Amino acid sequence: MVILTLVGASTVGMLGTAPSASAAIRLGGVDMQRACSVQWAHFGPTTAIVLDQRNAYSWKCRSNYTGVIVGGIDVNRQCVYQYGWGAYAGLGSTTNPYSWYCQR
Repeated sequence: MVILTLVGASTVGMLGTAPSASAAIRLGGVDMQRACSVQWAHFGPTTAIVLDQRNAYSWKCRSNYTGVIVGGIDVNRQCVYQYGWGAYAGLGSTTNPYSWYCQR
């Protein structure tokens, strides 16, 4: 039985079929508020805001003191912060700002 499986697998390999890539594992969501607090800490308290409800890339951080937008969010960096090394950002839809997630 094992020999037949190996021969079958070997034959498939000779036909040029590539092995399937391993799928990424979803780890969970991205805490955008925490990202602002950590990534823009030198501006004091900040709030994560979405400028365009139809644009996933429109997350920004706004200073609670001045109301000025201090910068954007590095989503990959936040994934590493939340889930550890090897984690990176994934996006469900470019038109949905709430569809970010982390994966490994």
